[in-house]
Amino acid sequence: ASPSPARGPSSSPESSPNSSAMAGWNAYIDNLMADGTCQDAAIVGIDSPSVWAAVPGKTFVNITPAEVCILVGKDRSSFFVNGLTLGGQKCSVIRDSVLQDGEFTMDFRTKSTGGAPTFNITVTMTA
Repeated sequence: ASPSPARGPSSSPESSPNSSAMAGWNAYIDNLMADGTCQDAAIVGIDSPSVWAAVPGKTFVNITPAEVCILVGKDRSSFFVNGLTLGGQKCSVIRDSVLQDGEFTMDFRTKSTGGAPTFNITVTMTA
C-alpha cells in the first residue's frame, strides 16, 4: 500500500533503511506545511509500518507501528469507546471511513491536556 498523510509508525525517516528512497516525501510534507494552516503531517507505510516523512520535532514523527496497526486493523469499534493515540497524543475518533471504498479517511480530535488547545486530525489511506 502507498503512504498517506497523517499516518505512521515509530522509526524516523533518518533511521529508516529506505531513507534515501523516502527523502522525496519531505517535499510533500513541506508543501502541506507551507501556508501555516496545517500544524503537523506525516506520511507512513502500512505494509511495514514506518514513518516515511514527518515534521521534525512535532507529534506525528513519533507515530508507532502499534498505532498504525490499530488504524488499519479489523477492530473498528474499540477506539470509539477507548480513543486512541497518534504519536502518543490522545485522540477521540469522530468518523471512521478508512476501510470504506471511495472514502478511505478517518477524522479525530485531540484531547486537551492541561487546558491546551485541541486540533482536528484527518487520516487518509491510499492504495
